[in-house]
Amino acid sequence: MSPLYPAFGLLYLAALIPSALNLVTSLSWYEQAAEAARFAFGVFGLAAAVRAARMPSLPARLRQAWGAVAACFAALVVAIPLLLFFGGSGRSRWDDAVHVVFVVALLIALQRFPLAPTNRRDRLKAAIDALTVMAGGSVVLWYTAIGPLLERSGMSADILISAAVYPLGDLALLFSAVKALLRGADDSAQRPLRLLTAGTLVLFTGDAVRGYLSGHDGTDMPASWQFVAWITADALLAAAALTQTRTAFTASTPADARHTLGVGRYLPFVAVAVAQVLMLAQAWADGRFFPWGGLAIGGAALSVLVLYRQTLVQRESDERALTDGLTGLANRTVFRRTSSRALARGRRMAVLVIDMNGFKEINDTLGHKAGDQVLVEFAAVLRRCVPPPGLPVRLGGDEFAVVLPGIREPEEAYEVAERLASALGTVDIDGCQVTLAASIGVTVAEPAELTHDEIVHRADLAMYRAKSLGPETNWAIWQEYLEPSTDLGLAA
Repeated sequence: MSPLYPAFGLLYLAALIPSALNLVTSLSWYEQAAEAARFAFGVFGLAAAVRAARMPSLPARLRQAWGAVAACFAALVVAIPLLLFFGGSGRSRWDDAVHVVFVVALLIALQRFPLAPTNRRDRLKAAIDALTVMAGGSVVLWYTAIGPLLERSGMSADILISAAVYPLGDLALLFSAVKALLRGADDSAQRPLRLLTAGTLVLFTGDAVRGYLSGHDGTDMPASWQFVAWITADALLAAAALTQTRTAFTASTPADARHTLGVGRYLPFVAVAVAQVLMLAQAWADGRFFPWGGLAIGGAALSVLVLYRQTLVQRESDERALTDGLTGLANRTVFRRTSSRALARGRRMAVLVIDMNGFKEINDTLGHKAGDQVLVEFAAVLRRCVPPPGLPVRLGGDEFAVVLPGIREPEEAYEVAERLASALGTVDIDGCQVTLAASIGVTVAEPAELTHDEIVHRADLAMYRAKSLGPETNWAIWQEYLEPSTDLGLAA
């Protein structure tokens, strides 16, 4: 681990100490200390973002995104000394201007960040989910900031700008952040994107707190717990830039090996739940549960039931898309995804390619129904013989595979092949005794040695070598002479 990460964590903890103390007792110097902490993270983040923006290994679009993040931190670094200099006089306008610049630059960064490619239907689903979260966020901002501010201060131009500019910018950020979480990115950019979107969500929370304070207490100056949100957002954005400088971009990662961030799928449900909770909270605060209290409870119950049903349908759809319908094993998509993910993490892994022997004769003599039963029995043997976190897969027809990610020694893969070969035997299919036999090819890849396609190619060659040994079950290890491009391979 780089020493920068522990130093970064210590800086964040040190920045939180004055905030914790200020919650207990009012500190006259707290605001200056909090702004100094933000300035430190601004300098740190600016240096990291500029470095990421200048990395030639990153694609142009990603470098532009980090250039926009650098603009965020540049605005912060320049503005904080000015804000401290102006003090109370004119501070609010400077603060608003800096916030607008910061939000706009961060919004540009999120728009330029290269997301994982997907089809039109998935893009539409991600957009609808992001709009759902944005609608929930608008309910939060209306309840905490916009509504109370307009009710207390009227409809003057300054109030309208204050009530509209901040929320509109925050909602645009919220939409972009959620869309990024739902779409995901390449493995090499997943963690930076996760930190970047987390910082955006924390910034949204801090602005909601500011709106609540301004709308309910008439206070324009930030409270200490709002500074905690701002400092945390600055730290997360800086950590995202730092992480990108430590992560190599893997442009060769296949599109179907990219994956979305798991936390993003729950945000639409959270948005609906928050809206229902606020309705119940307002009914409780008014002390009148007729008519809004009962309606809110009924709406919450309906939302829970509908969302739960949607979750079940989505889970069934996901399983259907990633699972072989006959055997219940993972399909080719999951095979490539699991293999590519293990390779991106720099771990030794093994792949077994398995082709059943004599399957065509079984189909011809006993029929396709019996052939399907044989495939199911063979899949059951695979499940028993492959230890976790290994993944048994049906590639199609009578061809199967096994992915063994993160193995310590090549012998672990050979043991799985031997265990599978020993487990294959005679099974009963509709009163007929059928012997299961297969040819198994094994290849082991060292960290960062091969791509997914190269590993599968080697395992295929080893499988054909095993098949050449006879119709009974055999397994073989890839060796250099099996390659047809070599002299030895041609001689063979």
